[in-house]
Amino acid sequence: MIEDDDRPTGGNDPTIVDGERLATGTEAVLRRDALGIVESTLRAVRPERLLEGVLCRRGEEVIVGDRRYDLSTVEDVYVLGSGKGSVALVEGVLDRLGGTVTRALAVEKRGGHDGAERTRGDQASTGSEPPEGPASGTDRPELTVLEADHPVPTAASRAAAAAVLELAREAGPADLVIVPITGGTSALLAAPEGVSLEELAATTEALLAAGAPVEELNAVRKHLSRIKGGRLVREIEPARTVGLIVVDEVAGEPWGPTVPDPTTYGTATAALDRHGLADAVPESVADRLAAGVRGELPETPTRLDADIHNVVLATAATLCSAAADAAAERGYRPLVLSTTIEGESREVGVVHGGIAREARERGRPAEPPCVLVSGGETTVTVTGDGVGGPNQETALGFARTVDGLDGVVGAFLDTDGTDGPTDVAGAVVDGSTAGRCRECGLDIPAALEENDATSLLEALGDAVRLDGPSTNLMDLRLVVVDDGR
Repeated sequence: MIEDDDRPTGGNDPTIVDGERLATGTEAVLRRDALGIVESTLRAVRPERLLEGVLCRRGEEVIVGDRRYDLSTVEDVYVLGSGKGSVALVEGVLDRLGGTVTRALAVEKRGGHDGAERTRGDQASTGSEPPEGPASGTDRPELTVLEADHPVPTAASRAAAAAVLELAREAGPADLVIVPITGGTSALLAAPEGVSLEELAATTEALLAAGAPVEELNAVRKHLSRIKGGRLVREIEPARTVGLIVVDEVAGEPWGPTVPDPTTYGTATAALDRHGLADAVPESVADRLAAGVRGELPETPTRLDADIHNVVLATAATLCSAAADAAAERGYRPLVLSTTIEGESREVGVVHGGIAREARERGRPAEPPCVLVSGGETTVTVTGDGVGGPNQETALGFARTVDGLDGVVGAFLDTDGTDGPTDVAGAVVDGSTAGRCRECGLDIPAALEENDATSLLEALGDAVRLDGPSTNLMDLRLVVVDDGR
């Protein structure tokens, strides 16, 4: 039996809500270990840790990666953050730079932090000397936090984008603008160009319902925006720009409003065609993309001549490596299956269930006790009007496949803490889950058909919620397999 280790006790650590209750049943030990590995993994990639060795102030220099910025040549430092979990990341930047920063703004998903739109400030920094820790002996500047909506942009998203653009345009040639970016920014910062906000929202909804991968969704949104695909840098110029990017796209490449964009109007129209949406999106959207294909509109920049330095803080590979390390610390053999898994969520669950069965019964691709790890981002093709999310559907697909199999537990979570349009991060399931459904009169196939995974998982008590700061690194999938001894 795997021995337990220390579990986090609050503070700034992300934790699983009601973890003791979730770690019960016939697979209580494996459930406890799975949830413990999740918490250890999320602690390893929390925002302040991602900044270690990347950002600090040393004397009269700000050091970002391999670049140094002489503060004697800088008049003002601005911090413009956006994305799910961006408040914690921006606060980490402020802790490290202290009084160096003039103004700071973060755009967060509605309900994704501990308050509504407000200003934070006058908090003293403490900790060790850079580069290992925060700047000491200085006061942090005020942090203005704006809430916006995800995954479909709203008027709040448009207002947030306007605030970011206004502050970006204030920067002068002697200023430095630091832009921490996490996943969700494309919806949270809505600056539609050539279409209305309502038309942009309708296009987003159509692509989401069709199960389009985030890369295709973003290719369309970039070509309907004044801020995405590197265009924010043009608003910041002539100031110097630093992008601090948490990558939440399967390709693992830096992206966002400070990064040049290799996609084209043709990429966007091809995405619509691939999902049969060419005639389903608003006419203004189709017309604008068509005009871009004809060369009548400027493309998003494929290169930026500005003084810009983009640094990747983490990817799905970072997440999966942390999970593998956490599994090894608990005595399991870790195996990272892939960091780039995409596809229909429930089918990905079926595949993981099949691999779990193979490991349990035949000792391959890893010999138990083992933990199989994967990352990436799956999608849901919407066929019903229930409440759920990709990781919850993955969990149900897995549960059907391992029905009746002992010694196997699967934990499937969105690392930002919100799986789909819910406050549920995901689920923990095992070989008893399908049987418990039958005992309760619940139907997994029906729940999947109606995209109503949340209702079923809540009824079973297998839904997982997170508390505390999280880092958006897409999906984390863990399959814990015991050796039966």
